[in-house]
Amino acid sequence: MRILFTVTLLLYSSITLSQDPFFSQFYNTPLLVNPAFTGTAYGYVRASMNYKEYFNDFDDIQTVALAGDMSLLENDRNPDYAGIGMTLLHDQAGKALRNTRSHLSFAYHNAYGRLRNEFLAFGMQVGVDNTNLDLSGLSSQNQWVQGIGFDAGLSNGEMIPSENATVLDFSAGVMWYKFLRDGTSFIAGLSTYHLTEPNREFVSRENELSRRYIAHASSRFPIHARVNLAPTVLYFYQAGLHTISPGTSLEFVLQKSGYLSVGAWVRNLDALIGTVQFEYSNLTVGASYDLLLSNISETTRNGGAELSITYLIKRRYKTRARIRSNIRPKL
Repeated sequence: MRILFTVTLLLYSSITLSQDPFFSQFYNTPLLVNPAFTGTAYGYVRASMNYKEYFNDFDDIQTVALAGDMSLLENDRNPDYAGIGMTLLHDQAGKALRNTRSHLSFAYHNAYGRLRNEFLAFGMQVGVDNTNLDLSGLSSQNQWVQGIGFDAGLSNGEMIPSENATVLDFSAGVMWYKFLRDGTSFIAGLSTYHLTEPNREFVSRENELSRRYIAHASSRFPIHARVNLAPTVLYFYQAGLHTISPGTSLEFVLQKSGYLSVGAWVRNLDALIGTVQFEYSNLTVGASYDLLLSNISETTRNGGAELSITYLIKRRYKTRARIRSNIRPKL
């Protein structure tokens, strides 16, 4: 039975340890796409939560991300500003594997151009990656009793101890963006996560946290008095896997502070992602579903339903600061 557990461990390692979790609503997890997004909710504290459940027959996989960031150094005369933030990402792969990542991020946004409405931002993240492997919850042949069937109360008969690995993790990114008076915006950036590619060792086997390269570009512009178009494309490469997700959303202006968005993205021609999002005042709620288009393995990390919630808390200032940035454009 030790062979069975070793094969299971290697399978988990190749799927979960080598690659990062992927959110279909990546536009609602900006700090997981580029640290340079830190503080872009200018004048606000931005708090967000994303939950995704993957559908497959191999095991239950759930991912939760919590994030918060805020802008700093706002000034009425100097449009430059900075941002600080933090993220917490928890990935649960069945009963055996848990991964938790917590990071602090910092970014500086430098304004330039004649109207000072263009920004070049540099961001960085530092944190810890903790992975726990516990095989005691897995089932084995020892729990099958002839004439009775499976008995979960019996021991699986394996003596492999739980293992835990914690490593330091560093990431960085750069981003350019521009806002126009009519509400049009342009954003483009590059980022690299897991710069040092730290190794996590389990059962005398090294599992490298592969470097992840991300490129993203997006725009938002009005096509009607009450309709905006927001095309987006995201590309990343990690551990030999290339993924590109182009798509767009239509944003309908319901009232001065209310918006309804519907959109669709394609991921590598393997999945079609349908999204719907409602924004009212400072609250945003989004939902999405991945529809698989190809015959992907049952152990894939793609597919499933996702829910996101974002809330903006307006800050108070000791000195007057004019809010220049358009906080609404996303990835």
